Amino acid sequence: MLSLSEKNPHSKVFILAILSVSIMITTGTAVSSALPEMAKSFPNISVEQIDMIATIQQFSVMVTLLLSGIISKKIGIKKTITIGLILTGVAGVFPFFSHSFVLILISRLIVGCGIGLFNSLAITIIDLFYEDPTRSQMLGFRSATEQIGVSILNIIVGALVLINWHASFLIYLLAFPLLAFFLKVVPEPSIPAGRSDKKQKINFPVIIMAILMTLMVACSTSVIIQIPNIIVTDLSKSSAVASLIISVNTLMGMVTGIFFGRIYGFAKKFVLPLGIIFMAFGALVIVSYHNVLGVTLGAIICGISYPLIGSYIFSLVSVIAPEGSETLANSTILIGANLGSFATPFFLSGLGKLNSLSTKSGPFLSMFWLLIVLTIIVFVYQIFFQRKTSKKWSAKHDYQQ
Repeated sequence: MLSLSEKNPHSKVFILAILSVSIMITTGTAVSSALPEMAKSFPNISVEQIDMIATIQQFSVMVTLLLSGIISKKIGIKKTITIGLILTGVAGVFPFFSHSFVLILISRLIVGCGIGLFNSLAITIIDLFYEDPTRSQMLGFRSATEQIGVSILNIIVGALVLINWHASFLIYLLAFPLLAFFLKVVPEPSIPAGRSDKKQKINFPVIIMAILMTLMVACSTSVIIQIPNIIVTDLSKSSAVASLIISVNTLMGMVTGIFFGRIYGFAKKFVLPLGIIFMAFGALVIVSYHNVLGVTLGAIICGISYPLIGSYIFSLVSVIAPEGSETLANSTILIGANLGSFATPFFLSGLGKLNSLSTKSGPFLSMFWLLIVLTIIVFVYQIFFQRKTSKKWSAKHDYQQ
């Protein structure tokens, strides 16, 4: 039995239990370092289709992301999270037993259904149990927890893939002890009676941010998916090396997310183009240096990028969304992020056709030029058109400490 102090939302045990749910949210790409080995077992399956093993779950995430709120209203938040984690654990482990590519793809779709059920609720429970400034701190910790989770799991996958690619999917067994911990510590949160049920809507700025998030997540996921192909195919190194590089990439994202407030205090609204330019130069380093050190350095630079962009965009929601529609705006941007992850194999294939390089790192040259153009567009827009929005954002978010 837990003591009353441990069930206090501000106790360390309770905080860990709340955050533990987020560990499984970004596990889709954690198996990417096993994909080159998996491809050897399916010689008749294209590289793009193999890469979908790490991204196809994002399609079903998008669907259940919209349904999770409806389901949680009927059966409760805690039960919805429970169902989501069970689906993620059972379907996630399925490829360990299966040799059918079609069935594995279906299992990955079910993983997405599970993740979609608790993705937005991992944010909602923080909103219900905490108030600012603790709420803002917890949301920052939650983002860092995602990065910590995928970093640790990437390292574990790197060890398991030495057995065989099937074994790498055993990481999804982690869903069950996390569920047990969550169920034991966290009670069903109460919904405030004053919460408005009025119809929400989105506007053009939210749609633009969702599109930008789609593109940037596609770029970020491309790094995670393509690094194993570069390391194994181009550089003839092991999948374990690729797994370590991906872990460094995600750890750098975690560190950047933690220090986002200080970075914003220095760069202000230019955090957004700064994040894009980091991704661009990271891509250039990956394609320019044909060795493990170059790929690692490029992955580190790219790892700095996404937390800057994502944190800024989600913080901007309270400014650009119609009043009272922040929840729908967040869901719309999350859908954009998941769409970017889902479309990554096709995105990589398209980028590869835009230049004559035949190496696995070739798509990153096209990505560099695409992001340079995007940086210029965003920079010009912010200088000439975003003065009013920037002042309103700064008034609502004090990152000057």
